Amino acid sequence: MSAPIVEFLVTGDEVMRGIIADTNTQITASKLFPLGLALRQTTVVGDRGEDIRRTLLEVSARADFCLVSGGLGPTSDDLTAACAAQAAGVPMRTHAPWLEHLKQRWAKIRPNETMPANNLRQAELPESAEVLGNPDGSAPAFALRIDRCLFFFLPGVPREHHRIVDELVIPRLLEATGNAVLRSRILQCYGVTESRLDDLVSPIREAHPEVRFGFRTKYPENHLSLSALAPDAATAEANLSRVERMCREVLGSFVYGQDGVTFAQAVGEEVARRGQTICCAESCTGGLLAQLLTEVGGSSRWMVGAFVTYSNGLKESALGVPRELLQQHGAVSEPVVRAMAEGARHRSGSTWSAAITGIAGPDGGTPDKPVGTVWLALSGPPGTTARPAKYRGDRGQVRLQSAYGALQLLREALGPGRAP
Repeated sequence: MSAPIVEFLVTGDEVMRGIIADTNTQITASKLFPLGLALRQTTVVGDRGEDIRRTLLEVSARADFCLVSGGLGPTSDDLTAACAAQAAGVPMRTHAPWLEHLKQRWAKIRPNETMPANNLRQAELPESAEVLGNPDGSAPAFALRIDRCLFFFLPGVPREHHRIVDELVIPRLLEATGNAVLRSRILQCYGVTESRLDDLVSPIREAHPEVRFGFRTKYPENHLSLSALAPDAATAEANLSRVERMCREVLGSFVYGQDGVTFAQAVGEEVARRGQTICCAESCTGGLLAQLLTEVGGSSRWMVGAFVTYSNGLKESALGVPRELLQQHGAVSEPVVRAMAEGARHRSGSTWSAAITGIAGPDGGTPDKPVGTVWLALSGPPGTTARPAKYRGDRGQVRLQSAYGALQLLREALGPGRAP
């Protein structure tokens, strides 16, 4: 049995002109890929009825399913429902239950206002449509078969769109694959390129077609997704566990966490588990490392604070970096970054202190210290270590890599912890 073919159709002049980004398709595709569906094509058309009708007919001849986003609102440029009826060769009709729903919804949220007449247009739907509804909005999602293809017409508002996909569309697509249960896992990796990640797990992927592999770069990380689709939960879970275990064995310490934990959170949780704390001393990153370490709830268990010492004067006064070190070696140097880490640890009383100083660019580089030159240091119970780095990319990339580099220093110092 071949995999059902799925396409996406996005309508709207705003998307065509680049005024808004089509995030609905991106997020929905990431949910559908693990289901074993053949995701073939995304088409974007503007708010012209002729274009929408033609595209619906073209898709209906080659796809099994199509998710259509947008054009179900109350205004004159919302043409999708009418175009769907024309493509299916059926008339439009007033869906009385949805009309009543619209009136009750309006009376509840705007009790002192009369509902505009054009809002009633949202109850006009193709006669043969299956109304799916919309728990969060006024535009009703509906399903309609045209030729061989079952179309799901969905509102474009992201919050409404994704809830309907999750609760109403995905269960229908799962049935079409002949499976009923999906189990998935994302292994988040740092320190390995996407191509190397693929090479390492390639033998496992080829030997285990019962699990679907996916790769995603979330700079500067690379993630491996594993998806096991099966008729029952026990089979799906067994397949996923077996393949996940093998992948972890070949990837080793590249895997820092799974299923949404951040790199900084994984390091922080290990520090907290040991009853220890972290402080930061930052120059070129301007507080980015501290931001990463505190962007999740509960970070007070590992984070005591940070020093953002951008100027040499503040490095002296806040961290106690000797002026002669700054004059002799410059701010971007091993002696200075060591002094920053030690000063932050001493003044904060933390177990560990990570320090960063460098040249993020785009200006400020020299032949001896070009843009991207960074020094990292970590002060802790074993003493102080420092490491030079040469990062490529724009200013944002250099800063982010620097923060990750400091976290990696701490991760290495902590040694093997509990399995993520």
